Amino acid sequence: MKKLPLLALLASLNAFSASNSIIAIVDDELVTYDTIGVENNSKAAKLAAVNRQIDNILKMRKVEQLGIEPKAQAINNMLNRVAQQNSLSLSQLQANSEFGRVMTDIKKKLSLNALKEFVTNKAGLVLTQAEIDSALENNPATQADIVKQIRIAQIAVSSIEKSTSLLQSKDELIKAFLTDISIQISNGKSFSALAKLHSQDESYKNGGESGWLVQNRLPKAFGKALNTLKIGEVSEPFKAGNGWRLVKIIEKRSVDNHARNVKAALVRQKKNTYFNTWVNKLRKDVYIEIFDHKL
Repeated sequence: MKKLPLLALLASLNAFSASNSIIAIVDDELVTYDTIGVENNSKAAKLAAVNRQIDNILKMRKVEQLGIEPKAQAINNMLNRVAQQNSLSLSQLQANSEFGRVMTDIKKKLSLNALKEFVTNKAGLVLTQAEIDSALENNPATQADIVKQIRIAQIAVSSIEKSTSLLQSKDELIKAFLTDISIQISNGKSFSALAKLHSQDESYKNGGESGWLVQNRLPKAFGKALNTLKIGEVSEPFKAGNGWRLVKIIEKRSVDNHARNVKAALVRQKKNTYFNTWVNKLRKDVYIEIFDHKL
């Protein structure tokens, strides 16, 4: 491409300090030492930083062209994370003199992430079975990668109407109540229907049923109660936290997390390769010059 008039002015810019020394140009934008933020003095490190900055300039242009803006919730989540990492409250972070710079950096980072998602999603990248099989063959699973999961249904009761009997405590009343429910279930009553009627946990809406749970991450009281149960069996009433439970095992499974992690890594790799190629193509449509002798 034709060189820009800006180049003719470079000879007159000797007044710039070393930190503001121009080391590259992208069309009419300047890249200086103070924008690449590299402390390593090696030429290779500086060149890599310059190229990252050039890529960021080109990507931010695309962000503006496509009208990509980070969502407010994503910004708030990132601000909360930054505040937490610096042992600050969100209000303290907002009152900090550097808050404006922090906000700018967050919006830029989120915008670049959103651009990558937009570009790679539009590409419709998919993994082939051959790619998955090859990766799994080169990275075999270990026993530690196999996670046991379980789905349960529960009837949870933490409060009960007072009995006229003064001989029974609240715990004794609840246990007796759940024991009676357990007898009804063994006589053919629906666990799901009884959970919807009596359970005081939010899961009552689903008949007491949970999603898939990692078995060894369950509270100790649950683990102990479920340890000897078979699928479809109902536990004895047991206390967990502030309440009592009846629990039934719906189903069990073993999940190979290794296979899932390998697939996720392959997807990330494929996205990165595609996106980096896409960014490199952006360079063809702009004038770029790096002043190698200044690095």
